[in-house]
Amino acid sequence: MKFKQIVKQLIDAEWVARVLEVLDRRSDNRMAELGILSQAFEFIKINQVPGDYFEFGLWRGKTFGYAHRMKHRYGRHDMKLWGFDSFQGLPDTEEHPDNIWYKGQFACTRPEFEAILKSRGIRSAEYELVEGFYSESLNDSAHRRLSGRTAAVIYIDCDLYDSTIQVLNFIQPYLVNGSIICFDDFYNYKGDPEQGEQKALAEFLQKETHIGFIPYLTYAPLGKSFICRLK
Repeated sequence: MKFKQIVKQLIDAEWVARVLEVLDRRSDNRMAELGILSQAFEFIKINQVPGDYFEFGLWRGKTFGYAHRMKHRYGRHDMKLWGFDSFQGLPDTEEHPDNIWYKGQFACTRPEFEAILKSRGIRSAEYELVEGFYSESLNDSAHRRLSGRTAAVIYIDCDLYDSTIQVLNFIQPYLVNGSIICFDDFYNYKGDPEQGEQKALAEFLQKETHIGFIPYLTYAPLGKSFICRLK
C-alpha cells in the first residue's frame, strides 16, 4: 500500500477525529468549529439522519473544508455540500451600538473561493454554490435546485439578524428530525437576545410552532448548536 493511501486511511479513521477534536480546542479547552462539526457528523451517523450539508456564509471556506473532511471521515460519501454566499461580503449592516460589522466585510470572490476548495482537494462534483445576497438568491430557483434534498447539518454564519431570518425561512422545507443547526455568532452583540442570530431564531420558532430546536452544544467563542424536532 502506498504511503499516501496509508496516511489517508489514518486521517479518515474515526478515532483520529476524536484526537484532532481535542487538539483543535483552544488553550482553555473550549470546543471550536472543527469540534462542533465533528460532533454534528457523529450525531447524524449514530442517529442515521439523512441529508446534505448546508452552509450559509462561506468567507474563505474554513468550516466548509471542515465539513468536507467530516463527510469523508464519517462515511457520508453521498452527501452534497451546499454553500450559500454573496461572494461580495456582508450586505448593509444593522444600526446599533453593539454592531461590529460593516458592509463588504468577509468578501471573497467566487473564483477565489473555488480555487481555495480545489487547493484543499475538494472536487467540484462534491459541492454546489448558490451565489447572491440572501434577499435575492434564496428564491424559487434555489428551491428547485434543492428539490428532493434534506439537510442533515446546517451551519449558519450570517452575523446579521436580517440575513439569519431569511436563511431560517428558507431552510424550513429541508429540516428533518435530528437535523443539526449550528449558529456561529449566536452570542454576538454582547449576548443580547434582541439582536442578531438569537433574535432571528426566537422569531422563527415563535412563528413556526411545528418546529422545535433542542439546545445541543455551545462552542467557542460565540457559537451554539441545536437539534431539530418536528412536532
